[in-house]
Amino acid sequence: MNPASIRIETCRDASVFERIEEQYDALLGRADWINPYFSPSWLTCWWSRQKKDRSPLVILAFSEEDELVGYWPLVERPGLLGSKGLWPFIYDEANYHFPTCIKEAAPVLVDALHQSIGSFLFAWLPQIPKNFWDASIDPLLQNSPNLHIIRQERVSSRIEPVEGVGFDSFWQEQIGSRTRKSFAYDQRVLATQGEVVYETASTFEDVRSVMPSTCLVELESNKTLENAGLYTIRGKRGFFFELLPQLARSGEVRVSFLRVDDHPVAWQLELLSPGHCYLHHLAFDQAWKKYSPGKQLLHHGLQRCWQEGRTFDFLPASFAYKQTYANASMPAHELHWIRNSIRGRIARRLIRWNMNWRKKMRERSPGLAASIAREEVSKANQPDSE
Repeated sequence: MNPASIRIETCRDASVFERIEEQYDALLGRADWINPYFSPSWLTCWWSRQKKDRSPLVILAFSEEDELVGYWPLVERPGLLGSKGLWPFIYDEANYHFPTCIKEAAPVLVDALHQSIGSFLFAWLPQIPKNFWDASIDPLLQNSPNLHIIRQERVSSRIEPVEGVGFDSFWQEQIGSRTRKSFAYDQRVLATQGEVVYETASTFEDVRSVMPSTCLVELESNKTLENAGLYTIRGKRGFFFELLPQLARSGEVRVSFLRVDDHPVAWQLELLSPGHCYLHHLAFDQAWKKYSPGKQLLHHGLQRCWQEGRTFDFLPASFAYKQTYANASMPAHELHWIRNSIRGRIARRLIRWNMNWRKKMRERSPGLAASIAREEVSKANQPDSE
């Protein structure tokens, strides 16, 4: 398809989510880029909980035959200096923010976003994978008259299945002998504590029925103690209780547990798209830490994805354990695209100052910085008072 034949349409009404839903399955069959966070279920559930001081801006791409070939959901929010800015949809939860589209539509969507900066002070695009960036954003950025700030601070670790190689062989090569022995020991010792069962829920009814078990694990998880649990931010538990069963209807989610004598010890949340699995969350009961239940559940999930031929994406944030398991990686860029004006130049200075302040906070007190950031998100997501 010739990019010149692609028609762009911008929609500012939430009714567009129904339009996307009607054509979503057909788009998945031909899309080269699929953002697991931008499925209709995510968009609808997330938007229903947003404050009234913002409005959607969804860039749609259509072929000559009026087939949907791409879309990029953004949201208008009050910005700096009394202006309006464009943020990505699901900015407080998503780990990727590229559009779902065919490759020919990608540069056309980016160009449409660039043109919208004339109506907004800035557009913020966090966590764009390097291969999308290089192909669709960087070429336009080189000739853009607008200002920008670019950061490359995160890397996404991945496990890509190797044809003809079994998972056990991969595990033997990827993991050092000491780690393998320690892992095998933890498996044996955990088995002495009771009946060990791995449970996976992927249908609407099954996911809905296991959601209370996620609360039991989260309550005793060290992530919750560090203010980084999945339900730490106000309203998030209700959000995921509504969202995950809906994602299961279309095969976009998998919720897994490690149980000992039916007691949930660890749980894992995977987002699914054709050929890919994304680790959105993993937590375990701190009382069982010495048995490495998180690693055991993760190992179970990695083996399943390998057998399915899926790439397992740990998502941006390159923790040591992710690097140990991964056989591939990809940087993720962050972009602030800012209108070239007096107010835009002031905004760029303020954004840079905020970045530097947050960096210093993370270096001095990582826990405090995370707590403040999550509190800011919580306040931003509070519904308007009646």
